[in-house]
Amino acid sequence: MSAIVQAREAVQQLPPRRRLLLGGVVVGVVGALLLVARWASQPDYALLFGGLPAQEAGQVVEQLESQGVAYDLRDGGASIYVPREDVYGLRLRLATEGVVSEGPAGYELFDGGTLGMTDFMQRLNVKRALEGELARTIASVRQVERARVHLVLPERSPFQDRQVPASASVVLGVRGSLGPDQVAGVTALVAGAVEGLSTNEVTVLDEAGRMLAGPDAAGPEGGLSTAQLRMREEVESHLAEAGQSMLDQLLGPGRAVVRVAADLDLARTTSETNAVDPESQTVLSEELQEEAGEVGGATSTVRNYEVTRTTTRQEQEAGSIRALTVSVLLDEAAPPADPAAEADTPTPFTDDQLRQIESLVKNAVGFDEERGDRFAVQQLRFSTPAEAGGLLASADATVWAGLGLRYGIVLLVLLLAYRLLKRLADALAAPAEREALALDAAEADRLLGDGLAVGEDGELLGLPESAPVRATIEAVDDDPYAAKLSPEAQALANTSSLADDLRAAVDADPEAASNVVRAWLREDTPTA
Repeated sequence: MSAIVQAREAVQQLPPRRRLLLGGVVVGVVGALLLVARWASQPDYALLFGGLPAQEAGQVVEQLESQGVAYDLRDGGASIYVPREDVYGLRLRLATEGVVSEGPAGYELFDGGTLGMTDFMQRLNVKRALEGELARTIASVRQVERARVHLVLPERSPFQDRQVPASASVVLGVRGSLGPDQVAGVTALVAGAVEGLSTNEVTVLDEAGRMLAGPDAAGPEGGLSTAQLRMREEVESHLAEAGQSMLDQLLGPGRAVVRVAADLDLARTTSETNAVDPESQTVLSEELQEEAGEVGGATSTVRNYEVTRTTTRQEQEAGSIRALTVSVLLDEAAPPADPAAEADTPTPFTDDQLRQIESLVKNAVGFDEERGDRFAVQQLRFSTPAEAGGLLASADATVWAGLGLRYGIVLLVLLLAYRLLKRLADALAAPAEREALALDAAEADRLLGDGLAVGEDGELLGLPESAPVRATIEAVDDDPYAAKLSPEAQALANTSSLADDLRAAVDADPEAASNVVRAWLREDTPTA
């Protein structure tokens, strides 16, 4: 408690300007410590649920508030983040309570029974259940966040000559983009789950309104349909694999990359050719006529001829290759042929080796120069697995560096606060020490007596031997500072000849003694 009183008295003795500065420093340090403590103690949030409708997001927030769990809303309230250590437990509890639905209702629509339902309601519930189950199944695909399915199931009637086919529409909410194979898988899934539905009657859209599959669905490149794009990708991957597998056997895995771009004729054409041979005749029909008369009979023959005609009908399916562009990239840092060479020494391929590789790849992919095909081969140094591991290590180092920076800032702020407070405490203690050690003018007069002679300019002239010394030297045995003195200093302080020694020192050097007295008086005067 005495330390607090001493600190308060020391602050009160400070000039107003220093007290204001001291208050600002204390407030700044305390505020910085509070901010750093709040920043360091902030929990690490992770995604609990994302892409929620407003109603479900409100229900989740209500449950979190009732359980006293901290949360953070992002993406306009559609994404809810909670402390990372609570994510899995909260998901299980909220799923058990049915706060977040799994999607549209499925076959659980019939859990309550169908008693009292009309035929129309039963057919409608069957369609709703099928749509809900398909939406759930499609949403289970990794890149699909949500899905909605709409089915059109016409009634089958034996009295109708022409039946309307079933159709389906699917809207997907995806993260990133879906490949042609994934879109084809969605259409096949829907068509296989609905009786009488073909893949041509399934339309797939994304949330941006782009058609991914459907009748005459245009792809992202040149207006090609998804089927045409898939055909081109299959041709390119097949030809690239043919060249890649051969180079892997020749150079080793990972030492070469083959890419093929195919220009396909995607039009389906039908041609018919008629060839006529004028030199060749064939009897098509022959008619024999006989006429009876009075004088013998007459016989005539009528023959019909047809020239030889050849009709050829050709149907060319879409997908014929019009041109190929082949690119081959080789690793020039392949293992050297010379065992004495270092493994990391680049060993570029020679021109003969490049020509051999070019010939092999051309034959593997069916290169045709007359068709306008193009070929390119280059060699560069590939990144090694060690370098790839270095990238992963650098990523981990970045994470640890972030944590180190976070807690390093905390330690730095604490260290700076400690240094500042220590200097502040030293500054507050310095006036008290100076007050305890300083001697005022009256005490100096009491010690030195009336024989102190001072000149007009304040110079100490000396102590005459006849001047009486009123100062009494008290023993320092009971003084609190006595313990801090050495034995020699204590013996010197307790001797009765201290006044004589002091008088002799003043007589020997009056100017130095005068400076000492001035210093005492100056320390006693408060500084602004």
